Amino acid sequence: MRKYIWGLILMSFFACTTQKNITYNPISKKLFLEKPFGFNESIKNFSSQAKPKFKTQKLLRKNKHYPEKTDTIYKFHYKKSEIFFYRTYSGKEFLLAGKVLNKQIKFTNDIHPGITKNEFSTRFSEKLNLETDSLHMIGEGTKYTFIFRNDKLFRINIDNYFD
Repeated sequence: MRKYIWGLILMSFFACTTQKNITYNPISKKLFLEKPFGFNESIKNFSSQAKPKFKTQKLLRKNKHYPEKTDTIYKFHYKKSEIFFYRTYSGKEFLLAGKVLNKQIKFTNDIHPGITKNEFSTRFSEKLNLETDSLHMIGEGTKYTFIFRNDKLFRINIDNYFD
């Protein structure tokens, strides 16, 4: 009986100590900004995500150029994280803004809150200025701000502008 118990203990010990060695191909900041989530940013794609399962809330807003028309803001939220989409009355949709605090929400190259500055820097092909606790990546009409605390990625802010 003792043999079986020690065998189970040893097997569970070795099972717990195995690690996954996953390697990532570094990408450019430009490629990251084109598809930060690894898929096209759309309301349909966010609605169909299996993990994490976002809750959705719709908010109506009058179009500022055509007050008789109504646009919709979609709020996708998971725990403390929120991602907002804007859909015009004509059906065009845009990622508007967001804040990501939960490690279950993953970006391209497995970038997510909780990874270290070193892990974060290895995900990109360019040298990143990580001497401060925040990094801005700015593209056409979009800005991603990565905020670090204690050398770990704490929060990702998304700010887009469309008129």
